[in-house]
Order: sequence, then C-alpha cells, then structure tokens
Amino acid sequence: MKRRSIIPTAVLGLLLAASSSCPAASVEVVPPEQATDVALDLMLTREGQRMLDRFQLARSKSANLAVTASVDLVRQVLVIDLDRRILDGEDDHSFEDIEQRIRTALAAYALQAGAGEVVTEIIYGGKPYSHYFQRDLQFRQGVAPLGNSVLVSASHGLVSIHPGREWEFQRPLSHGIREDLITPGYAEELQTFLQDRGSASVYRARRNTGDLHPDSMRPWSEMSARYHLMNLLPDRTDIWHHFANSTERDREVKDDIRSRPYYANHLAVEGMLSLHTNASDSPSARGTRAYYHANKQADRELGDMALCYMHELITAQDAYTEFPVAAKSEAARHGENGFAHMPSVVIEIAFHTNAEDAAALLDPVFRTASMKGVEKGYRLFREGKGCVPLKAEPIQGIQLPQGSSQQVDVAFEGYPQYPIELVTTNVGCPPGWTCSDGKVHITAPDDKPSQITLRCENAGSAPILWDTRVVDADGVESPPVRHVVQCIRTSRGLSGAPIISAGVEPATAG
Repeated sequence: MKRRSIIPTAVLGLLLAASSSCPAASVEVVPPEQATDVALDLMLTREGQRMLDRFQLARSKSANLAVTASVDLVRQVLVIDLDRRILDGEDDHSFEDIEQRIRTALAAYALQAGAGEVVTEIIYGGKPYSHYFQRDLQFRQGVAPLGNSVLVSASHGLVSIHPGREWEFQRPLSHGIREDLITPGYAEELQTFLQDRGSASVYRARRNTGDLHPDSMRPWSEMSARYHLMNLLPDRTDIWHHFANSTERDREVKDDIRSRPYYANHLAVEGMLSLHTNASDSPSARGTRAYYHANKQADRELGDMALCYMHELITAQDAYTEFPVAAKSEAARHGENGFAHMPSVVIEIAFHTNAEDAAALLDPVFRTASMKGVEKGYRLFREGKGCVPLKAEPIQGIQLPQGSSQQVDVAFEGYPQYPIELVTTNVGCPPGWTCSDGKVHITAPDDKPSQITLRCENAGSAPILWDTRVVDADGVESPPVRHVVQCIRTSRGLSGAPIISAGVEPATAG
C-alpha cells in the first residue's frame, strides 16, 4: 500500500520559502512507498544546507560543505548527515552551536510537516562522531566519588575574544533574554533544592556574586566558568586553559566549555547538571529537552529521569499544563558531558528564541517548577528509582448502612513531595441530599495510613459518586479515581425527620 505524503504542498512551499535557493514551485510531491517522504526530506536537506552555508560564511570558511537530512517515519528518527570535512581539525567544540541549531530547526520543521516528535541522530559522512575522535570516558579515572555531590553549571557568560581582547557574551539577546545571564538564577534555585531535598553537596562552575572580576571590571556573576576556575585554581591550567596553543579568536570560548567537565572531574563529584536555554532558527521550536553522551548509558538514564519529573512538576502549574517537555533525552556531542567522567546531562530548559518559552523562562513559577523537576529526577536517579508519575490506585466501591462510616485505603504509586493531601470530591449527589467533600492531611510517609473515612447518615438508599486524588506539596496531582458509596436505609430511619447527607470526614485518616 502506498503512503501518502505527510506534508501538504502548500505547507511545503511556505517552509521552503525560508531558503532563497529553494523555489517552492519546482517541488513535486510524490507519494513514496517506503518509510520516508521525499518532499519532506528535500525540504529538510535544503533548510539544513542554508543554515550550514550561512554559518560557514560568518566564519569566513568554505561554503561548499554538504548536508543531507531524512526522516524515518516509522521509527520517527531524523538523521542529519553532515560533510565529514567539517571535522577537519581537533575535537574543539567549534561546531557544537550550529549542530544544535540545525538539529532543533529541522526537528521543528518535521513536526510542522506532520512527522510528529522525532529523535535526531547526527552523523558525519555516514559515521558517528566517535569514529573520528575517540574520548577517554573511564568514569572518575579510579578516583573515589565525593559522596553525595554534584556540580551545577550555568551556561556561558562573558569571554575574552582575540586578538582585541574585547569582553563579549556568548549568546545574543532574544525576547528580552540573554542565556548567559538568566541561567545563573536557575542554577541558584536548583542548588537550593539539591541541598534541602537531597542533602547534596553542591558545587558551581560559575561564581554568582556581585563583586567585580579584576580584568574585565564586570560582576563575577556575568563571567563564564573559565575565569572563576582560573581565579579558584590558578595552577590548574589544564582545567581552564586547555587550548593554550590555539590561534582561533574564540579560543577562550572553547576553554570555557572544556573547563566545566574538567572541573567536575577534578572534584570527583557524583553527577553534573548543565543548565542552558535553547535556540533555533525555527521560531516554532519550543519546549524542554535533555542531551546525553551516546557512549555513557548512565547519562541517558539521568536525562530521561530529569525530563520525566520536569514534566510532572512543570505541568502541575496552572499556567503550564500544556507546556511541551520531551519524553526522552537525545544523544548529542556536547563537550560538557562528553568529557565528564560521571553521569552528566545538558538540560535545555526552554527556547529563548520562542516567544512563549521566553515568557516562561522569565516567570519565577516556571523557574521553580522546572528546577524542582531536575532535582527530583537527579535524586531518584541516585536512589535507583524510575520514572513513576503520581497515580492513585482504583478504590473499591462500598456499601454503608445509615449512620455509619468506613475507612477506605487510598493506595498510590509515585514519589510525592510531603506533606500530601488525599482530596475527595463529590461528583454525583442524589437530588435533595447534602454531600460534603473532605481532605486528609498526611505529613510524612510513615505519619499515618493513607486512608479516607466515608460516611452515610440517615440518608435513605442511593449510590453516591466520589473522585479521590493525591495532591503533593508541589501541587502535583494524581488523576482522580472514581468510586461509589452505596448508602443503605435501614428500619431505624423510618421514623422522625431524616437527615439526608453523606460525606467524607475531613479530619480522619485512620
């Protein structure tokens, strides 16, 4: 059976119009029989080529390097094959930024075209990056880990650009946000949660103080990690001056990237969390992403856990119930986790190039929720636990004679932040009856049984419908569980004025 093209011609034309060398009128959509879409692949290839050519020209480099892109619609995998000549030279991070921008832009265009959420694989001349550059990823190089410890790295910051030695931020202003300046606030909040909730020893790659860096006379909070580590460890040039022999104008940018994992290795911490905001040439690209090193399985597990609980915490907030958080982390070749000898991930909190995401990044509610999610994911990863969203188990229906009550267990799975509440709401009260809702407060896991007490007074005979959910201290709610109480009238209720009511005893938990 033939597969129809997933990308309408009109949409394809609009997307191709973004590239001046790709006139939409010359494209004919042909329904393929395999798991790819010819028109979609053509559009993605041309857009990727446009981005690479522009990047090369900005660097005064050759613009005759090729890109191809194709989406496997069955596996939902986007494969971007870059010209292997891009990698001529040393493993120096010089291509990380444009690789990330091509990745996010093409994934966003694939989503717009109807391919769904895709996982991206990037290869070079048909082979993975590791084929050309081997990295020693032996964990901790025999050094014992430093207890419950973690390095938090806030992205970028001011660097000195050669030969004039001007001080420049590494990321441009977008929608009122500069990545270099917004991530330290996120790192500060994450550090607090790691310490308070996980009892972790937290180290920072950048210095978050207002006193002045002596060379630039700019606040230390604006400086990149390289200069903090240069000041902290002046004799460890191997950490902050790895590219000492480089003549590139951005040599200290490369030093900054490499200094972060090298500092983590020096400390022998158990984990490293790198916080970034994302960017894309496609303004529609948005949401939270996480990236791991392909050769480090622990990185992948940590990335998936961070996303799981970022989704749980972010979408628990009223303003962000539909905020997109990737379901799985992706392999990438970021220098930060590629040279770290411990589980480490790059967290791209949201896209500063997207207006909705940028507004979220500026919102303290979003900042707190997202960093609670990172902390929870890291803590449960350390404890060997999995991604288990908060969920109440089914509650069996009961029958109650008039004037009686019964305790009912509320079992649930997940890892809520205590104290929690068991909230029971009436959703089906018989006409003329009074049905009262209730809450049970539980301070700690071993405080008291997770139970609610349901009651029927002189209520005659009728079924009453209830929804019960678990709500934790961070506002995370389990989906409501529907259950029934059948009130049964007895002979005692045949005389006198009946009290027509049923409900939950709010102060009783067993």
